[in-house]
Amino acid sequence: MNAADIDQRIADLPVAVDLTEDAVILEVDLSGTADQIWAHLTDPELLATWSPIIPEHALDEVGPVLSRETPEADPVTTDVLATAGGHALSHRWGDDTLEWLVDEARLTLLMKLAEPRYAPTSIAGWQVCLAVLDARLAGVEQERIVGRDALEHGWDELRTRYAEELDLPDQPGV
Repeated sequence: MNAADIDQRIADLPVAVDLTEDAVILEVDLSGTADQIWAHLTDPELLATWSPIIPEHALDEVGPVLSRETPEADPVTTDVLATAGGHALSHRWGDDTLEWLVDEARLTLLMKLAEPRYAPTSIAGWQVCLAVLDARLAGVEQERIVGRDALEHGWDELRTRYAEELDLPDQPGV
């Protein structure tokens, strides 16, 4: 997939966003089946194709887990807090808690952020990652886009858009 194609997929990904008192909720319908989506949420090898979270082992059992965005990065706490069959997963990601729910091809991500004011930053980052996941589930060879690489793929515009939509102060660029 070329840069223009993935950039368009990122911009057009139909992500519904809701802000509650203590969480940010993202919902998106993805390509693929529930089993495929679940595997991409829990298997370290598959997570490494689209997510900034690459755990030391599968996220399929409650217990301590560390993850790294890259092999040389410092580890981040990713402890699995709860899991339910092949459809619900709750885990830490540093100081935040991420709760994933898979219902058919719909993926819901509920984020409890330690710093809620950074919601636009988190939403924009996850939209980039989820667009890569969607492309991969559709059978398109697409490299992972995380960290500073997201700046070249519309992350800043998404962050600004979500800050405006959610009436939250915009964050400085990274």
